[in-house]
Amino acid sequence: MKIFKIMFIASLLVISAVCTNAQESKQKWINAKIKSMTLRQQIAQLFVVACYPERGEKYISEISDIIRNEQIGGIIWGECSPTLCIETLNHLQSLVNIPLLVTMDAEWGVAMRLDSVIKFPQQLTLGAIQDNNLIYKFGLAVAEQCRNTGVHFNFAPVADVNNNPNNPVINMRSFGENKYKVTEKAYAYMKGMHDGGILTCIKHFPGHGDTDKDSHKELPTITHDKKHINDTELYPFRELIKRGATGVMTAHLRIPALYENDIPASQSKEICTNLLQKKLKFKGLIVTDALEMKGATYNCDTSKVAMYSLIAGNNILEIPINVTKSIDEIEKAVKNGEISKQYIKKNCKKILAAKYDLGLHNGFTPVSSQGILEKLNTEQAKTLRFELAEASLTLLSNKDILPLNSTKIKYIEIGKGKAFKTQLNEYCEIDTVSLKPNASKENIDSVVANLSDAQTIIIGYHNTHPRPYKNFGIDTLIVDFIDNLTTTKNVVLVFFGNPYAIAKFKNHEKFAAIVAAYDNSEEAQICSAKAIFGKQKFRGKLPVSINEKYKEDFGIIDVNNF
Repeated sequence: MKIFKIMFIASLLVISAVCTNAQESKQKWINAKIKSMTLRQQIAQLFVVACYPERGEKYISEISDIIRNEQIGGIIWGECSPTLCIETLNHLQSLVNIPLLVTMDAEWGVAMRLDSVIKFPQQLTLGAIQDNNLIYKFGLAVAEQCRNTGVHFNFAPVADVNNNPNNPVINMRSFGENKYKVTEKAYAYMKGMHDGGILTCIKHFPGHGDTDKDSHKELPTITHDKKHINDTELYPFRELIKRGATGVMTAHLRIPALYENDIPASQSKEICTNLLQKKLKFKGLIVTDALEMKGATYNCDTSKVAMYSLIAGNNILEIPINVTKSIDEIEKAVKNGEISKQYIKKNCKKILAAKYDLGLHNGFTPVSSQGILEKLNTEQAKTLRFELAEASLTLLSNKDILPLNSTKIKYIEIGKGKAFKTQLNEYCEIDTVSLKPNASKENIDSVVANLSDAQTIIIGYHNTHPRPYKNFGIDTLIVDFIDNLTTTKNVVLVFFGNPYAIAKFKNHEKFAAIVAAYDNSEEAQICSAKAIFGKQKFRGKLPVSINEKYKEDFGIIDVNNF
């Protein structure tokens, strides 16, 4: 026993020595880099600039000049093809002495920015899933996509509690309205990405879920009192910070209950330093939301927005309107004594430490674009996409009509739902009538005349819009037509869109069945057809409340017993 104890102590000493040596090597590299940099280059390390390669060679040349001349710290990808993204990345990385920190808004995978890539569901769809292990697998899959495209830092997950159905900017990007479930699902996603080797950034601190304004266009105001904000909006952030969040993104919101100044939270020292760093003890990277947004530039000199954000306590300054002028203003503030050189150095060291931990101290290894579409669209990713669609599918009502066992059904296709129609044909003969989402009264009347002999009707509502300010893409004439149809026919409605939009229908109690499918993806269409014919289970529950009847956590999950 004594020998084992001695061996155990010896092993601890070895581990401690290795950790100490690793930490010393890290600090040595950071200090050497800091020593080799001018003040302006240290400031430039704090900036992440946007890159849109598909804007052409002239644009790439201009962004290349900025990155080379200023020695910028990082980039964030805009819309682009995977191949062009990688080719541009390899070029840009060759221009800097310290490798770029590569970031992306990849909330539902890199398909959020890159074309030709499998598009995973948005977070509200994932909020309907009851098995968080699936969301962890999703996080691993997104991490693999990021690695294959050279991305180090994913600005996800969204940790906002969406408790406002009219939220124009968060909405489908949130896991839902239940703060506990939002926290657990955000954690599963975050942990999957961490285990996959990717930095994450929970957003939008201190909570963007209860706004009816879009911070891209104006400065929204959170009107709740301090207790409500602490109990609800802050809850996921507080818990996820405890569980190892590597990054936090600050929001462009006005929050009178938390500070007096008429400025965005992202520029408030009370929020970014006192609340986030001191009270919540967050030690990771603090990133601003894009500084080009109207919410950030509200009542402010745009060239000084980055400076105010830095003073407030942010480490990474994302997408200023003019990066050169923004660096000028910070450099001027240092010379004027408004910002200390030590403060710049401290923030720069934080960026360098993250780069070291990512292995970038060893230099940049070019990313290969060979076979990139196959790497991003693996069979495992396709299978997972189906698993996520199947697990989210939510049955809201069923008057003992599902599973269907008819041999012939009348099907009304609103918008385009080719996969749904094809899958329905696997189980019965369907007589299809199509309507455009903005169909005229004459078109609708002609369809009504064609339904006289139909008893059971499946309606697939496709091509909706995710945002409430577009009325979710719902046309009043179509809604009235469907509501009226339920008074004389057995109507099974499958809604391929934002579940909030189901509240637009007035006769919920008269539908034979209602299914929330969340999006119009091929996977959601195929799974919906299978489920209404009893070939798979309904497993999802609502992540948000639609109305008094269909509240958050509602869902009929045992209709297909197999």
